[in-house]
Amino acid sequence: MGGSSLTVMTTEARRSKFILVRAAVGLAVTLTFWAALAMMPWDLFLFDEKHVLVQTSQHGWLEIARALMRDSHPPLYYWLVKGWMEMGGFDQPWAFRVFSLMLGLPALPLAFQVGRQWGGDRLGLALVAWLMLNPLYLFFLILIRMYGLVVTLGALLTFLWARLMRRPTTRVWVLWILTQGLLIFTHYYGLLLIGAQWLAVVIRRPRGWWRGVLASLPGVAAWGGWLTQALGGSLEHTVRTLTAIPVRPMPWEILGHLWANLLVGPLADGRLAVAVALAAGGLLVLALFSHPPQPARFPSDLALVALIPPGIGSLLALRWPFFAARYFAMSLIPLLTFVVALLLRSRWKRAFPFWLLPSLVGIVNFPMLATLVLGLEDLTIQKTIQLLSDSEVVLAQAPWHLIHTPDARSGEWPDPVQRALVIAQAPAFWFIGVTIYRGEWEGWLRELQATHLVDFQMEFPHSIPEYRASVFHLVRQVPAVRWTPLDVRWVNGIRFHDVGWVQESTEAGHSVQWRLRFSTDRPLEGRWTLFVHLVDEAGRLWANGDAEPDPPTDRWEPGRIYEIGRSLLIPRFVPPGRYQVNIGWYETGTTGFPRLPLAEGAGDTVRIGELIIQPQGRPWRMGTRAVGSVALEPPEVRVRPGPEGARITVAFWWQGRKPAAFAGWQVVWRGSGGTVPLQRLHSIPDGATASGWVYEVWTSPLIAGGRPALGWLEIRYAGQLLARRPLWIFPASVSWSYDWLFLNRLDP
Repeated sequence: MGGSSLTVMTTEARRSKFILVRAAVGLAVTLTFWAALAMMPWDLFLFDEKHVLVQTSQHGWLEIARALMRDSHPPLYYWLVKGWMEMGGFDQPWAFRVFSLMLGLPALPLAFQVGRQWGGDRLGLALVAWLMLNPLYLFFLILIRMYGLVVTLGALLTFLWARLMRRPTTRVWVLWILTQGLLIFTHYYGLLLIGAQWLAVVIRRPRGWWRGVLASLPGVAAWGGWLTQALGGSLEHTVRTLTAIPVRPMPWEILGHLWANLLVGPLADGRLAVAVALAAGGLLVLALFSHPPQPARFPSDLALVALIPPGIGSLLALRWPFFAARYFAMSLIPLLTFVVALLLRSRWKRAFPFWLLPSLVGIVNFPMLATLVLGLEDLTIQKTIQLLSDSEVVLAQAPWHLIHTPDARSGEWPDPVQRALVIAQAPAFWFIGVTIYRGEWEGWLRELQATHLVDFQMEFPHSIPEYRASVFHLVRQVPAVRWTPLDVRWVNGIRFHDVGWVQESTEAGHSVQWRLRFSTDRPLEGRWTLFVHLVDEAGRLWANGDAEPDPPTDRWEPGRIYEIGRSLLIPRFVPPGRYQVNIGWYETGTTGFPRLPLAEGAGDTVRIGELIIQPQGRPWRMGTRAVGSVALEPPEVRVRPGPEGARITVAFWWQGRKPAAFAGWQVVWRGSGGTVPLQRLHSIPDGATASGWVYEVWTSPLIAGGRPALGWLEIRYAGQLLARRPLWIFPASVSWSYDWLFLNRLDP
């Protein structure tokens, strides 16, 4: 009787322990999910993230694979992002961060199962505790890249391999081989982990191992077929891209870099990372030599799988510039499992919680993700394009000028196929050329103006010469559908005959074209610039376009009719309504004044007709807030640090539910040093109101400061608060490197 009671009590205790342990793992997953949500930036902060969204938004399913053959990654993650995009219609970066988070979170329960294989529940829970606080893992979770998925697949592969080595079954063999295929088609470095596990299998020869070899042959064939098509282009692209990084480490430096990332993550101070890596490595070696584990208890199989991939990967850097810690994401769980297993089997196992402290230091640095990285993205260009146009292709000469926004997609100008496709299919598009390489594109642009009109051009300076940009907006010319006769003459002899209308209404964010017929009754002295103005019923100027005609006026022949095409880009901040279109002339080279008077003292501008700006259709989005006469969408906020201070840029959509004054808006940053008001990137006429959706961009003056500062960004209308967001401001000296942790905060 007593034995039966003892058995029941033991069974109940085991059941309770089972429930408590699984509940602890579930709690860890939940806490990690919410912590990642709290730390993730809402907007893009890396060029590589933008690359993912550009590839998946501008290509179809097969085109993604073809494009990636000239890139450096297999297509599986890109296909998953494409499916997520089409399934939910998502167009904001945070939605894709959440997707990457969901792909990476299963690594936590899988890590628990991996830990149990070598140390029971204690090792599994210790591994989960370290992983949920590990800044490198958290960084992978919120990155719009494949690395969160790679960690999960690496954990799943290691769990199945461990089961295979102990209790091989047909089901485990099949799952292990299928997981290999998924990992290979997610990241090329997954082959290192797969190779190490196969080496352990060949050494141990678990039951059915030769059948596993035969079963893997179809996967090897599929992989080989992909590799024959993709390896050359991928290797060439990757080497060309990474060669620009000013780091050429040796294998032992790469291993030290990986070890530091495992401890403090990619955002910590580089000097601290060096110190922590050396100290932790020394302590681990001391722990092993002071009390070495018994050979029977040493996890030799795990050591093989954990250490061979980074070892071989570091040796690859002797031939190619592959050295970033993120390449080894597939080995994150095996490496941490190996380290934790050694610590818990040493005499210093009670000191394990202290190994988590460097992770906390790394987590503290996550607010830095709000800053832009290495100048790879020119925010001014992107926001200017977003402010002016809607849903148009951006054709860029340089990859660092590629732009991904919810409303625009990018193409690569050097690719003749993409270039021809954009010109043939897009009624209007943007071109961004590198200013110092003007000789490569200037002739092409001049020839293109035989069929296209340029209604915006601007030079954008940059401290790095290769980042200086020349931006143009081009619109394909179309014939007029209606001509209106006008007989107007200016004092110098220019005569305006008639105007050809292409359209009489449009939405803000689009261009409007006209065909204008002029002549002159005498030879013209000097050159004159033609302006087109869009003014509202109160006479307020909202948009203008100034350009010389082709040919210039000093080459006009008396009596000859010149038909001139003109296009006007209507910015997205122009509210809907009825507007007048006026034209006139001023002398080329002046500021626009004085204007050329009309004959017979009739002023200096001619009204050629009216244009109706239609309301911009825009559905309400999650987080949109309405107060009184206005509604506000969640704003996009960026901080760009510089040597003279940081600058905040805020972009948002707002709706006048009834006529709402532009002057009612106020955007400020409140910090410990006081309140900093932001100003519009564009000018708005005094007294203007809007009914309907408009898009605006606000910027701050330079905010100086020698230390990081936490403040609040506030958006108000007529004194009422509509949005409030915490915002960090960092000095220019606070930076981080996506590729090489030891560059952070170190003097060059």
